[in-house]
Amino acid sequence: SSDLSSGINAEWPLRPGFLSASCGQRYLTEFMEVGGVLTVLEILGLKVADEQDKAAALELLESVAECGRKYKELICESYGVRAAAECMARASTAFTQECARSMLYTLARGNPRYQKQVYQVLKDLLPSTNPGAQRVAAQGLRHILELVGCPPSNDNLIENILSNLLRSLYNDVQYEAGELIESLMKFEPLQEGIISGLVALLVPAGDDAVIKVTIQSDAPLPQHIQQASSAKLLGLLCMDNPTIAKLAVDNMVVKGLINVLRNVRYPLAQKHAARTLYYLVNHFTEVQSTLSECLGSELYAEFLKSPETLNKKLTPVQLDKLMGSKYL
Repeated sequence: SSDLSSGINAEWPLRPGFLSASCGQRYLTEFMEVGGVLTVLEILGLKVADEQDKAAALELLESVAECGRKYKELICESYGVRAAAECMARASTAFTQECARSMLYTLARGNPRYQKQVYQVLKDLLPSTNPGAQRVAAQGLRHILELVGCPPSNDNLIENILSNLLRSLYNDVQYEAGELIESLMKFEPLQEGIISGLVALLVPAGDDAVIKVTIQSDAPLPQHIQQASSAKLLGLLCMDNPTIAKLAVDNMVVKGLINVLRNVRYPLAQKHAARTLYYLVNHFTEVQSTLSECLGSELYAEFLKSPETLNKKLTPVQLDKLMGSKYL
């Protein structure tokens, strides 16, 4: 088995770009006749193959797929979609993961029979413990959505993003999660579900995010990260579209954001909540009156002056007042 991967980088005649040469079609025919696709797919699963070999194998398969739909279908029929996804999940370098994502997109483009399969394997990678795989899977999904359109109502993609990606400690995963959510917001049937899902994250289940003002910790809990990500994303979505902002207000976003203001264990969440509230206060009179009453005139005035430093000005008495607020 170890011989399979030897020489793929230097000696294999069929390399990306080679197929466009005048003799490329002859080599492609010979490659297919001797079972080249299956051989290269086997390399993707070899423990002894290094990352460079696997990346070269993926590029090689992509160059074959680019020769036409019948080649894409042949790779898919040979379990190429699953092999690329498994390689992405196990890969330790970003380059190999990017090669896997690119190959999967090439297999899906112009190949409607297998588009949903590619969509499904990328979605299945979102709970991965490999942050690189999560990042490129989210990227890949964004592009695949342009091919497959709006996911069905019983699809769990949104739930997957909210429960897995928004808990990530990695900024690049968080960024791709936000980009993917923004892409999904283009589908009107999904908008309310996304907004209500984000609002729900502002008040974690069994909320221990705010238990006692005296408890301090340097390490945020996963639900705190989720809470901060949600507050930030809601702000971006509201600022981008007044209709979405109204939808968020109707889905009790203000109550959720006030809850986040109490989270003394994670100041970043407080800052994102304050920033989003500041936008809403300036666009909805009902939010003005709610927040003014909740914070009290003195603290509300401070909030209007500098929303992002509000968390530093919250006294224990004011926090107690927030915790006892009738709006929560």
